[in-house]
Amino acid sequence: MRELGGMKMKSREENKSDVVRLIPSTLLIISFFTHVSQLFVYGHNLPTLIVALFGIFYLVISVFILSGYRYAPYAGTVIPAIGATLGVYRFLTIIPNPFSIFNVALDAIIVPFSMVLIMRWSK
Repeated sequence: MRELGGMKMKSREENKSDVVRLIPSTLLIISFFTHVSQLFVYGHNLPTLIVALFGIFYLVISVFILSGYRYAPYAGTVIPAIGATLGVYRFLTIIPNPFSIFNVALDAIIVPFSMVLIMRWSK
C-alpha cells in the first residue's frame, strides 16, 4: 500500500489479491450451503452430520479469507482437499449422490485458488 496525497492506495498486486480471494471465498460459501442442505435431504445420520460439519468449517474459512487472516488460505487448501477425498469415498462407498460430485468439483477449484493466495500473501 502506498500513500498519495494522504490517501492510501493499493498496489496492482494487492488489488489482484482482493479479486483472487473472492473466488475461493464465494465457492466456500456456496459449498457451505450445499453441505448443510444435505441434512434436510438425507436426514440426520452420522455421515451427513460430518458433511454438515465440513460445511461449517468452509463457512469459517471463507470469513477468514475475506478478512485477510494470514493462515486462512492454508486452511482453504488443506480442509477442502480432505473434504474432496472424503467426498469421493462417500460417493463410492456410502451413498452415491449429486452433492458429492458438485462439492468435489468445488473443492477442485477452491484448493488451487487458496494455494495462489498462499503464494501472494507470503511475499
